[in-house]
Amino acid sequence: MPMGTYNGPDRLVFAIDLGTTMTAVSYAHLRKGSTPRFCMVTRWLGQEDAQGECKVPSVVRYDNRGDAVQFGAEAIENSSDFEGPLVKWFKLLLHPERLRQQNKITPPKLPPGVTVEKVYRDFIGYVFKHAQKFVQETSVDADEVTARTSLNYHVVLAIPNGWDAVQQGFLRKVLVDAGVFPYNFDARRLSFVTESEASVHFAIQYSNDIDQWLHQGTCFAVLDAGGSTVDTTIYRCLSEDPLQLEEVTASECVQAGSALLDEEAESLLRKKLKNSSAYCEHYVAAFVAEWEKKTKRRFDGNDQLITLGADRVRLNRTELSDIFQGPIAVIIKSVNEILSRAGVTCKAVVLVGGFAESQYLRKFIKSCLTVRGIKASLIDEATKKAAAEGACIWFAKQVVVARAARATYGVQVFGDYHPELHCERANLRFRSQEGRLCVPGLFSPLVVKNQVIHSNESASFQYFQLYDTKPSASQLGEFQGDLFCADGDKVPTWVRDVDGIAYDPALRRVCALKADLSGLRNSLKPMLNATGKQYWRVDFKVEVFFGQTALCASLVWDEFGVQKKGAVSIIPDAVLR
Repeated sequence: MPMGTYNGPDRLVFAIDLGTTMTAVSYAHLRKGSTPRFCMVTRWLGQEDAQGECKVPSVVRYDNRGDAVQFGAEAIENSSDFEGPLVKWFKLLLHPERLRQQNKITPPKLPPGVTVEKVYRDFIGYVFKHAQKFVQETSVDADEVTARTSLNYHVVLAIPNGWDAVQQGFLRKVLVDAGVFPYNFDARRLSFVTESEASVHFAIQYSNDIDQWLHQGTCFAVLDAGGSTVDTTIYRCLSEDPLQLEEVTASECVQAGSALLDEEAESLLRKKLKNSSAYCEHYVAAFVAEWEKKTKRRFDGNDQLITLGADRVRLNRTELSDIFQGPIAVIIKSVNEILSRAGVTCKAVVLVGGFAESQYLRKFIKSCLTVRGIKASLIDEATKKAAAEGACIWFAKQVVVARAARATYGVQVFGDYHPELHCERANLRFRSQEGRLCVPGLFSPLVVKNQVIHSNESASFQYFQLYDTKPSASQLGEFQGDLFCADGDKVPTWVRDVDGIAYDPALRRVCALKADLSGLRNSLKPMLNATGKQYWRVDFKVEVFFGQTALCASLVWDEFGVQKKGAVSIIPDAVLR
């Protein structure tokens, strides 16, 4: 589809898709009134012979002191013969526990003294510095671009559908530690977008036939099959001009990417080479590389025999099929689940991502879709990384205006005591200042799983704080409350167990919401309790925007009949405990 002109302020945008096996960076210098041109960063170290190669392996080599010495293809080839360990697949360490449990993929073991924070900091620092250098060396107006945007560049990170504020908070800190942004950078210079949403923008831009079937009311899906996760999202077209899409139901995210195949293939190759004269780490690495680049994509289930390394290793059809079966079964189940749950007629499923280049996977997906009368749509841009360029297009175009909640989000409150509902915690009853019989620790949902929320739509909850005497502005203190999430379909009643210690098994803490209340002094109201004693009360609400690509919130209160707003800080929970 035609891109159209860009109408925002001048910006240099970098979009990064840090994948489990491969990473890519796209960029665009957006000028008001001009049609954006999206480019991919190439010339990665160790890949100079492939000038147009935009994907760099997501690997880091460390020396024995724990210092990063090589990255990407250069780290794999190791022509300098560094003796330190090679770290790969570190993205798996950031996956939520619920995602990691889906398949028995082995997360990497990091070398002594190397943390997941350090690996991310080292690799993102390398990737971003190379991207900046590439833009400066290849832009005709490099000096002008640098002068006008050096302090105003924007970064977009594409992340799996299954990640949330926890992983986003981790990545924000990494970007600061890596020197991409200063400590006090404007938070608006960093955006997150799901890999599926980035991919739908890529698909709209490059699909050969989307104009023929995408019309108002049409529903379609995008399946992004990557290295570790396979994300599926269903969209409905709300309008064609301007193009606007909304999610129909919560997206799917399963850990069934091509890295699972690579692990199985390497294990099989080692077994076959064990008693061979060709068995050494150099040959194993060469065979695995050939598998990843050629065999995995080419195998379609019809080959009786495939050879690797000048006929040194032979893999028959059964062996190859067995490698694929586990991940493919998970993917097909995920696709069927989201199609059934959505309850709409899908016109097409657009396949993107490196794993989607597999002929064998395509064969099974097409078979699954044919039964439902759905078309599989392919994009002839295999050399690119859809999420990287799609994230850049997303920044300029943003056609998705509503998103479906992937979980139920809510807060802890106290509420009116109802014996039929709360009898097991009758001992916790108390009288509020107003004389109400209440019970603490209730879970109050703000949005429920699969609920479609528009990007400008907020969910709010009322709060108040009480004071024995009229406080000064500084004595108003601050508000802090936790935001919780239930990934399953059941909405829990309580936040914690009956002892008030452990969280309900269905819940996890996502982040803390924190706000300074010093600006609310003019909203204080004198009140009388049940005994006639005066106290002071301030009322406010916290509104949370769940329909955007990253969680954001604001404080809202009334002051002499005028609505006021203030900032709410979002403090994510730790990735690793």
